Amino acid sequence: MKTFTHTVRLIIAIICGYALMALLITLVQETIFGGVSYTNSSKAVLLGAGIGTLLSAIIGGYVAGILHTTKKFLPQIGISLLVVLETFYLVTIRGTGDPLWFDILAAFSLLCGIFIGGYVAYIHTHYKKETIN
Repeated sequence: MKTFTHTVRLIIAIICGYALMALLITLVQETIFGGVSYTNSSKAVLLGAGIGTLLSAIIGGYVAGILHTTKKFLPQIGISLLVVLETFYLVTIRGTGDPLWFDILAAFSLLCGIFIGGYVAYIHTHYKKETIN
């Protein structure tokens, strides 16, 4: 029963972390900056959207890490797999109109943010346990 509970909690953490990250990225890129692309956006917009997107990934990774604290980085690995699949789909099937290096760099920044957020969540929960004991 304990394994089932951990598995369900892991799946919920992955879904919540990814969904929150996607929602925040949409808010940043579409609502705040009015759509972002390498070919059509100014350098200032690319910088602002890049920072906002990275922060979105950090928040998504953090929330996933808080929801699933038993194994370090498992939810972040799950979210990362979804990011890789989505990037593969966007680049190969749908097409983005941006250079390949830009799309890969954007995905890599998401992966970094996800794991930074997971690390912060790990430190947060570890520190919390230390102060309780």
